[in-house]
Amino acid sequence: MSNLLRALRAVLWSFIGLGGRRADAERRTSQVGILPLIGVAVVMVLLLIAGLITLAHFAAGT
Repeated sequence: MSNLLRALRAVLWSFIGLGGRRADAERRTSQVGILPLIGVAVVMVLLLIAGLITLAHFAAGT
């Protein structure tokens, strides 16, 4: 599995709070590295915010 997919998987699992045991989380983090995790997390947060803004825009009917 590529480094980017590992980072994406670790970030998604941490976002929903189902990371499993602490040892598993540390293993995933050590395999990927901290900088790719931070980058993927920032992108995911921005996508989440953009999605919420778009949803609010359509719900308001403007």
